Amino acid sequence: MKLSSRHIIPLMLVCVMLTGLFSSCQRKPLYLAQRGTLDINVSVYDIQLELLWGVSWKTDWQYLWDESLYGYIGYTEPSGVRANVYTINEDYHRSKYTTRNFSTNGGRVSLTTNNTYDMMFHNNDTEYILYATDDSTYYYATTRSNTRSSYTRSHSTITNHNQPDQLFGTYIHDLYVSDDPDEYTVEEDEDGYLVYVYNVNAELTPYTMIYLFQVMILNNYDEVGQRITGAEGITASGMAGGVDLFNRLNDSTRIVAITQEDIKPIQDNRELTLPDGQKVVGDIFAARMMTWGLPGINPLDHINNKENIQLYDSIYSGIGLQLRNGTIYPVQQNISEQILEHPAGGVITLVIDAAAIPDSIIGGKPQPGGGFDASVDGWDNEINTDIII
Repeated sequence: MKLSSRHIIPLMLVCVMLTGLFSSCQRKPLYLAQRGTLDINVSVYDIQLELLWGVSWKTDWQYLWDESLYGYIGYTEPSGVRANVYTINEDYHRSKYTTRNFSTNGGRVSLTTNNTYDMMFHNNDTEYILYATDDSTYYYATTRSNTRSSYTRSHSTITNHNQPDQLFGTYIHDLYVSDDPDEYTVEEDEDGYLVYVYNVNAELTPYTMIYLFQVMILNNYDEVGQRITGAEGITASGMAGGVDLFNRLNDSTRIVAITQEDIKPIQDNRELTLPDGQKVVGDIFAARMMTWGLPGINPLDHINNKENIQLYDSIYSGIGLQLRNGTIYPVQQNISEQILEHPAGGVITLVIDAAAIPDSIIGGKPQPGGGFDASVDGWDNEINTDIII
């Protein structure tokens, strides 16, 4: 299921009493039972991509995305939810916690009245994300590193990391489970039981940000044919390495985010609009990259407050271009301004002039094996696309 508004989890604290215990169904007890049941009903609403990516993203995005081949371009509905319920001790610190997994249709956890709880919810259908805890108080998400090429020498010492899965979550802080029935709504279920319902609404919002990379290629044909035939990988260096799930702040550690499997094929001879508004005919390919966003911030806080973002360093995109002879050729471009303009994801446009690649490289001996990990003999012929544009 595609998502285009908000993910909302309605939480209902349900304390069940047998109606036979009372002389009247309308008569309330002086207090509720010591144990109550947190009945969690999950309903998922759409995320409005225009709010995250900007109102013009559909106009800016010029690659013809085929959903039947590539799937939905935005967020999709998670298949399950994990609840981490933390008991708050007398020192107002999180102590022990219980974990429950349930579908997006809901589930239940048992809680003790006259106690305070913190609750962390996130989808549990992730495959590539690593979670870490520290004394039951710190919940951190990151991904594994890898040894693939970043195709940029500007951040050659930064570790490469796999893309995360889409991750949504919410944090409920200091929820007090009272035994006062006046704080509950009284209902009668289908079996005649008296049910005390405590309602809490929480928004399940993204931790991961989607960037749509589109690479426009100019002057891509010579007397032999197409010079650039695709790409084996696209990277973004200087992005955050993970996120604190409680406060939603991204880690200040910088990594290189890599996408390889999500590279989409070239579309030939398209009418394109360059970032400066110029109309041209060129080729275009694209990639969808999932990231944590920029280091040290909560990206959702900066959708309408971009001027307060402080960059640790410039953000570069590296591309492993595939030439017609099989050579993998690296280019890089500074995308800092575009990322700052889209802190919660969106369209990133790169422009490459294929005519700037030396003919000796285009017509040289193919690199053995090819692929994203193919080596490149030095950087003497590196294309700096900032200059080409």
